[in-house]
Amino acid sequence: MLNIAVLDDQEEYVKRIGKLTAESMQNLGISYTFKKYIKVNELISDLREKECFDIYLLDVEMPEMTGIEVAKIIRKECWGSAIIYITNHVEYAVEAFEVNAYRYIPKNMLEEKLPEAFAALVSQMEHEEDVYIIKKGCQFEKIPYKEIFYLKKEEKYVEIIHKRGESRVRKTLSQVRDELGSRQFIVIDRSYMVNIVHIMSLKNQQIVLRDGSMLPVSKPRLLQVKKEILEYWR
Repeated sequence: MLNIAVLDDQEEYVKRIGKLTAESMQNLGISYTFKKYIKVNELISDLREKECFDIYLLDVEMPEMTGIEVAKIIRKECWGSAIIYITNHVEYAVEAFEVNAYRYIPKNMLEEKLPEAFAALVSQMEHEEDVYIIKKGCQFEKIPYKEIFYLKKEEKYVEIIHKRGESRVRKTLSQVRDELGSRQFIVIDRSYMVNIVHIMSLKNQQIVLRDGSMLPVSKPRLLQVKKEILEYWR
């Protein structure tokens, strides 16, 4: 299910975009929701209320605020969303990419380019690498599995240590392990789970990871941890 929103102060374009979206999603076999915005302040209000969409289709030049300014708010409130600009004003193309826009489509090429953009975006989403998603209200953070070094139980939270820093989620270690659902994460102690991809060595009941972290392996887990590491290295 994709949640899609369109913002354009010209209702005729909102209708055209809605029609093209319906045709594209039917051709792609994707179920979706579609919300129309004519006024900028209505979309901004929903963003403030933590209502986010997977895809935003934005005009650039509007009376109250530019589409670039709207995108900056989207990036603050729902930074993982895809933004596609649909506009007659090609002079904003450089600024559009500064807010990490996915595509920039001239309105005179709408019928040709919007279905292409949807197809490419859906394909990208389907083939995206495994990620762990942390949701906090309307915001969410995606952490690729390959970037995770280890996870540590910390009272009522699990700390996730990864290449970009640290993140935390209010869950048990076993809950996070089940959500990850991958054999590349192994439990080495009741308080630690590591990404086997980043293990460099195991000596004296201590694992050394690629980032330099040194973590303890509990005695009851030691034989199983050795077995899993050797199987992976083979």
